[in-house]
Amino acid sequence: MNDPRLRPLTEGGLIIVPLVLGGLVFLRRSLSVALILWGLAAAVGHFFRDPERAIRRQPTVALSPADGRVLHVERAWDDYWQQEMTEIAIFLALLDVHVQRLPLEGTVVAQTRRAGGYSPAMSRAATHGNNQLATCLETPAGPCTVTQISGLLARRIVSWVEAGDEVAQGQRLGMIKFGSQVTLRVPVTAEVLVEAGDGVVGGLTQMAVLEPADVAAGN
Repeated sequence: MNDPRLRPLTEGGLIIVPLVLGGLVFLRRSLSVALILWGLAAAVGHFFRDPERAIRRQPTVALSPADGRVLHVERAWDDYWQQEMTEIAIFLALLDVHVQRLPLEGTVVAQTRRAGGYSPAMSRAATHGNNQLATCLETPAGPCTVTQISGLLARRIVSWVEAGDEVAQGQRLGMIKFGSQVTLRVPVTAEVLVEAGDGVVGGLTQMAVLEPADVAAGN
C-alpha cells in the first residue's frame, strides 16, 4: 500500500498506534498524560506527511529531490558512473517533509546501499560517511545519482523504486525517517541554479540545467 494519504500510518504506524493506545489507557488515570501522548502521535503523523506537488516536468532541468536547505555544492567522484560529478547536498530538518522525489525522468539502472556511521545529518562527515542508499538514473540529459543518507536520528531509509523501473520526473523515490540528508549528483557540465544556504522544495525547486545527452557527448 503506497497511498500518499495513508503515509502517516503505512510508514509511522508502529510509532503512532502505540501512542494513541497509550493515550486511551491513561485517559481515565491522567488526562494530561493522555493529551501528551496524543500530541506526540499527531506530531509523528505530521512528520510522515506526504503532500501532493504540482510537478512542472522539464527533461533537462533537475528538480530538487528533497525539501530542506542546501549544505554545499561541490565536485565529487561517483563510484557507479566512474566519473566526477557536481554534488548538491541538502539537509532535511525534523520539520521538513521527508519524502524524496526523483529529479529527472529516466530509468533506474542501479541502487547501492553502503553501511556507515550516524554523524549529524547537517555535517559534511555525514555526506560520505553515513549509512546511505544511492539510486542511479540514466536520463535523456545524462547520468544522475540521488543518495538518501541517514543522520543522527534517522536510522531507516525507505525506497519505493528498484533497478529497472522507468520513472517520471517528480515521482516519489522514498523516505528517510527523521532528520537526514540527500545529495543530488549531475554531470559537471550542468549549470547549477542554487547555492549553499538556499531553501529548496522537493519536486518544485529547479536545481540545475543539464545538456541533452547527445549534446554533452558532442554528437
